[in-house]
Amino acid sequence: MRFGHWLQIGLFLAFLCAGTVSSLYAFGLGHAVSETENRALASIPRWSLGELKSGTYFRQLENYWADHVAYRDSLVSAGQKVASWRGLSGGEHAVLIASQANNTGGANAAPAQERTASASSIEAAPRTTVPEAPRAVEGASQEASASKEKGGVIGKVLVVGSKAVNLFTCDPAAGQAYADTVNRFRDEFSLALGGEATTFVLLAPTAAEWVSAASLKSLSDSQRQTIEDVYKRLHPQVKTIDAWSSLNAHKQEPLYFRTDHHWTATGAYYAYNAFMNAQGVPPVPLARYETENVTGFLGSLYSATLSTQLQKAPDTLVLYKPFVKHEYAVHYAAPLRMELLDKSHAAKKNKYRIFLSGDRPWGLIKTEAESGRRVAVVKDSYGNALIPFLLPHYKEIYVIDPRQFDQPLVPFLKKRQIRELLFLNNTEVAMYDGFSQEIGKLLTTPGAGAK
Repeated sequence: MRFGHWLQIGLFLAFLCAGTVSSLYAFGLGHAVSETENRALASIPRWSLGELKSGTYFRQLENYWADHVAYRDSLVSAGQKVASWRGLSGGEHAVLIASQANNTGGANAAPAQERTASASSIEAAPRTTVPEAPRAVEGASQEASASKEKGGVIGKVLVVGSKAVNLFTCDPAAGQAYADTVNRFRDEFSLALGGEATTFVLLAPTAAEWVSAASLKSLSDSQRQTIEDVYKRLHPQVKTIDAWSSLNAHKQEPLYFRTDHHWTATGAYYAYNAFMNAQGVPPVPLARYETENVTGFLGSLYSATLSTQLQKAPDTLVLYKPFVKHEYAVHYAAPLRMELLDKSHAAKKNKYRIFLSGDRPWGLIKTEAESGRRVAVVKDSYGNALIPFLLPHYKEIYVIDPRQFDQPLVPFLKKRQIRELLFLNNTEVAMYDGFSQEIGKLLTTPGAGAK
């Protein structure tokens, strides 16, 4: 082939690359968060020989390009809007909308039993794509077959009238991975601090557990059974907290948001109640708190579906104001003072970030509680609404988010003489094992948390 031909090919490829890059810069780059999907967008991956050989680099690069394509928010919004048009007319309006969202924030959205362990580093979370058209819900057998396939969930978001929930499918391998990781932490923690070290686990059920219609309830696995199964796999010295029973006793109250996958502060209170009762410590009565309402919240499930039914009935956040004097600082390169209930988020899209000002690598709450106790809480975002209720009982509360915390945890605890460790996570840790892998990264022995 003559030089002129090679030159033409090179110019053509350069033109394609330049056009793609300019399109990304004009319409896609510069956005770290998708307001439509209410999630962080993928960042450009770091190249390494190991990730290149395993294929992880190209998968992460694909996620990056998909997240930053021109007009992506508009395309996703249009697809979700079309999906929300289908459903049943008459009776109780129920619709399933396909979604691969992973609300644990873990790295792997596929069930643990369906993946291989060949990757040298954890794979990035798959990006949310334009959802498939939802399936109208007509009968229990149709619903069950339509909702599960190979252990995964199709039509994960169930919208019933003006309420939405994430369907729950237990993956025993993910539940085992979580139990194994907690057990290794208990061993490390006990070795470092001796008999004074106490490890607690509180698994919080999600709203799907209390879907009322029997035919719709059959779409999800039992979270009560899942919690019991995980608890049975824990070391006998790990203290387990039965939040399910406490929540079930108050299931007629607004324990979960209708448009968001989190529990409300009221739901979090009843889980806190179970935590204190398990220790033989009287919980503070809910009536002791002064309250404030924040209206107009359209949360993550609305963002996933753009359902007009949800849009017409936004949530109200009820805030229970702490009465114990305290200071709260989050830590990056240096500590940054923040409000425990950060009202600046009341005017923003994700109002759930009012609690603890959202997810941070780690934070420290210092109080005037007389107990002198210190606790570290390894949490997902469910912990954000519960932790403020701990203020009357602990002098220091360390808030750890394993998705961002980047140092061995047990030496961190030993240095600060923290003798209580609480794993506070929602049950989707038994649906995907990505969050367990994030926790496992914090073990002193590298790689000990991943199987």
